[in-house]
Amino acid sequence: MSIKPIKAQYYCSNIEHCSNARAHKLFTKSYANKCGVCAQPLLFARWHFSFVTSFSWVLCLSTLAALSYPYFFPKEYENITFSGVKTEVQESSAVVEVTLHRTTNIDLVQQIELITEDGTAKAAEDYRALDIALQFQPGEVQKSINIPIIPDSDVYENNEMFYIKLKNVKGQPSHIVMIVEAGVNKDLVEKSSLLVSNLSALAADLSNDLKQLEILGNYLSRKENPKANLVKNYRDTQDNIQRAREKYIILFNEALDLDPNVLRNALDSHLEALKKQQFHTQYEATTVMKAQLLDYLSSRVSNSPKWLEELGEVVKLEVKANNNGSVI
Repeated sequence: MSIKPIKAQYYCSNIEHCSNARAHKLFTKSYANKCGVCAQPLLFARWHFSFVTSFSWVLCLSTLAALSYPYFFPKEYENITFSGVKTEVQESSAVVEVTLHRTTNIDLVQQIELITEDGTAKAAEDYRALDIALQFQPGEVQKSINIPIIPDSDVYENNEMFYIKLKNVKGQPSHIVMIVEAGVNKDLVEKSSLLVSNLSALAADLSNDLKQLEILGNYLSRKENPKANLVKNYRDTQDNIQRAREKYIILFNEALDLDPNVLRNALDSHLEALKKQQFHTQYEATTVMKAQLLDYLSSRVSNSPKWLEELGEVVKLEVKANNNGSVI
C-alpha cells in the first residue's frame, strides 16, 4: 500500500497488440517502466489524488502536532511570583529557604519548573544545584523550597550569589540568593602570620647551621690538631641546632590551634613576599617547612630527624679554607 497522497498513473499506448492498452487500463509505473503485457514503455496519463491516504496523513500529522505542542510551546503561567527579589543567607547555614506565591487560579493544579543558575557562587562548590518540578495543588497559595549551602574554607572570599529561575512562568522571573561570608578573623590571621614568619626565619637559620655543622665536621675530621676556635664553633653550632630544633617543634604544635586554611594562606603570602625580595635561601627553607607543617597538621606525627635532614639539604656549599686553616 502506497503512503503517498498523490501518485502518478500511466498507460500503455500499444493498442494494436496489447490488451492493457485496448482496455485503457491505468496503473502505477513498474520498476522496469514497461507494460507487463507487451513490454512497451509506459506513458504518463495523470496525477491521482487518494482521499483516504491524504486523510490518514492529516490525522497522523495532527496527532503528532497535538502531542509535541506542549514540548515546543510549553504552557506559561503568569500567577506565580517569588516572595521577594533577594534572600540573604549566612554561609554557615545549612540551607536557604525561598518561598513562591500563587495569586490566581488557586483552584487548579499547576506544575512549575524551577532551576538554579550560577552567579559568583558555583554549584557543587557553594550550593547544591536544583532542577525540579514544583506542583501547586488546588487551594495552595504558597510553596517553599530548600537549597543546601556548602560552606567555603577560604576565609578571604567575598560574598557570593546564585539565581533561582522559574522556567515555565512568563518572563522567567529570577530570585537572587546572596551567600554572606563569615568574614576574616583578624586575630587569627595575625597569629598565623606571626607564627609563619617565626617558622620561616627558624627554618632558614636551621638550614644554614646544619650546613655549617657539616662543613666544620668534614674539615675537623681531616685535622689531627684542629684549632680551638673551630672546635668551639662546631660545638656552638650543635647547641644552636638543638635549641632551634626544640623551638621548631614547639611552633609546629602551636600551629595545631590555628585554622589550617588561614595558615595555608599565610604561608603562601609569606613565600610570595620572600620571592619578590629574592631571599633565595629563606624561600627554599620556607618551602620545605611549609610541606613539613602541612603534613604534620594532617598526620599529627612528629618526625624531627627527617625535618632536619630535609632542611640541611637546602643550602648547597662546599668546604673551603684559607691559608690559616679557617673555614670560609
